[in-house]
Amino acid sequence: MRVFLTGAASPLGRALIEILRQRGDAVVGQVRRRGGVSVLRKLGAEPVSSDLTRYRVLADAMSGCDLVIHLAQFFDFWAPRPLMFHAVNVYGTENTLAAAAEAGVRRVVHTSTSLTIGEQPGYWGTERTRHRGWTLTAFERSKLAAEQSVMRHRTRKLEVVVVNPGLVVASGDPGWLGRQIADFASGRRRTASDVPMGWISAQDAATGIALAGERGVDGARYILSGDTLTPLEFFGRVTKMAGQRPPVAARKRAMMATAALSSAAAAIFGGRPRVPMDEARFASTGFRVDGSHACLALGVHYTPVARYLPSIVASYRATARFASA
Repeated sequence: MRVFLTGAASPLGRALIEILRQRGDAVVGQVRRRGGVSVLRKLGAEPVSSDLTRYRVLADAMSGCDLVIHLAQFFDFWAPRPLMFHAVNVYGTENTLAAAAEAGVRRVVHTSTSLTIGEQPGYWGTERTRHRGWTLTAFERSKLAAEQSVMRHRTRKLEVVVVNPGLVVASGDPGWLGRQIADFASGRRRTASDVPMGWISAQDAATGIALAGERGVDGARYILSGDTLTPLEFFGRVTKMAGQRPPVAARKRAMMATAALSSAAAAIFGGRPRVPMDEARFASTGFRVDGSHACLALGVHYTPVARYLPSIVASYRATARFASA
């Protein structure tokens, strides 16, 4: 099988390339930066330098592919320009789907997020959950809109499968979650929220996405989420492995007050708020989803966080030591 992959140089993209190559697939990967080209070549994939706005380049690169896996996204709780969420997560998705249709690709797997499941507070979200009708963050709104757009592109000639991973834990992640892990592992961050969230290793998420491309039902969604832990529990394990003091619980009222003050300061002086408002809303609410259906329907197996986290924490500590040397 020939597979086209957006966001191919991301930690999740690299894990997915390894899985696809191991099963004998040819992989064409979209990358935005020059460094991603060498990364993909080392992994045995064919790189295509483009961003998601270059529709013609995407369509030409997808020619002859049997499957498109759309990983590329902007995951954060703050942006210097708020329209970035919609531009990347919605318009980028629409371009990818339209290019796939023009190239004659048979099947697309769209990687969304468990944050779009939208379960009511206190309940577990499943593939059948009806969204609660309100959102917490710009990221969630953009990914929800992207999912709706994906389903509109579904036709008899183009099958569409949606996967909804929890928080994807990976080594070398320059994004929001990677920064969190690095901050706790180094002792720079001391407080964490005490609400449930779903976590999954990048390897397990990549395996689930590959299986969705192979076995997923057209028009269906699959939640990919292993352990459900509060950030206080998760980052408590990180600090213990890193030899740091354990975090203390951050209360909702304190988080929202800190976010309001830091956002006001950032509006005056510029730059990223220490705690963006969307991050405080997310951290004080969390999400609780059930990833068991993917085990039954796709054959996914989840690795316990206790098994995959030590090597990830060690990698962040090694990177910190190298950076300070």
